[in-house]
Amino acid sequence: MSDLRYVLDDIEILLDNLDAEKVVITADHGEAFGEFGILGHKLGSLHPQIRKVPWVTTSAEDNQTYEPTVEEPDRSKIPREELDEQLEALGYKV
Repeated sequence: MSDLRYVLDDIEILLDNLDAEKVVITADHGEAFGEFGILGHKLGSLHPQIRKVPWVTTSAEDNQTYEPTVEEPDRSKIPREELDEQLEALGYKV
């Protein structure tokens, strides 16, 4: 449940800053909250509460209430060789 609380503020920002007639909010798995003595989501569990993926459908309207800020990373601290390796791994020719 704490994971859900963690993202709700960000979901609210998104829903208030994009136009969409239909928005689906979902997760990659469910969560057990004590049913049959199970808590959480153990890997490989067949418990129905974990297999049932939660989702909700809503809409969104862009009220332009949020302007993101982006900080450029300080690349001077990354060795040039490491940066070149990262770029090559992404398919860029260095």
